[in-house]
Amino acid sequence: MPKIILTTESGCDLPEEYVNKYNILRVPFSINFPDRTVYDGQIPIQEIYDFYEQTKKIPKTNAVSPFQYTDFFEDISDLYPECEIIHIGYSSACSSSYGNAVLGIKDCKSAKVHLLDSKNVSGGLGNLVLKAAEIIEDNTEDSAEELLKKISPYVNKVQTSFIPDTLDFLRAGGRVSNGTAIGAAILKIKPRIDIINGELLAAKKYRGSMHKIISRFAEDFMEGRNFDKREAHIIYSRGTEESVLKKLQECLYNHGFQQIKINIIGCVMTVHSGRGAVGISAVEI
Repeated sequence: MPKIILTTESGCDLPEEYVNKYNILRVPFSINFPDRTVYDGQIPIQEIYDFYEQTKKIPKTNAVSPFQYTDFFEDISDLYPECEIIHIGYSSACSSSYGNAVLGIKDCKSAKVHLLDSKNVSGGLGNLVLKAAEIIEDNTEDSAEELLKKISPYVNKVQTSFIPDTLDFLRAGGRVSNGTAIGAAILKIKPRIDIINGELLAAKKYRGSMHKIISRFAEDFMEGRNFDKREAHIIYSRGTEESVLKKLQECLYNHGFQQIKINIIGCVMTVHSGRGAVGISAVEI
């Protein structure tokens, strides 16, 4: 059976320990500053916050290009001759990366790539990638096609929600109006963002500090869902208070989750969420 290589984008926001454990290979998104372009993970996240403080603007993010995908997959094929690649991509509804991957694969000469749209982002994408890694590890005699049949049902089972602490970065990126951001700041309103069929959709709004509303956020995430309680993921951006993460972790343990994996988001997702954003991802049964 050909060796199976699991790949994804840097926007999966997976901790290095899991990337290394399962030999997950990532192709990076990039970030445009006025004077330079850097790959996701090449700079400290603090540089993004500093740039915003100095300019009241956020840098632009770039999807992975078709040429990047072609080179990425071909390099893997050169490193692991006769391997097959299962690539789980960032939501096609949120980025052109998935479509670019389709184009990039067409120009591959030797790489054999099987592409799956995660319909998720950040820790939700990472959650699905880890599930895929476990399936691959547990089914070493399966072909890539057989593995995809086992992985694909989890696309609709991985549920992910986020809360930004402020709307500053969303305003700077043009995703919400000045008035909306100012009003939210004055009233301490925080919208919940759910990932529904690959799209980021505003759902319930909470009022108060993150520490005050985080338990309700967890309760609402659990409501009406039957999750696999073996694990859940907490996703957060740099600047989140430790007490908020601890309280959210306690809430999830109280709901019966046996293991909580905590993922800090990378540069690209920080550009979209801002400082202090928090999210949850878990798999429905």
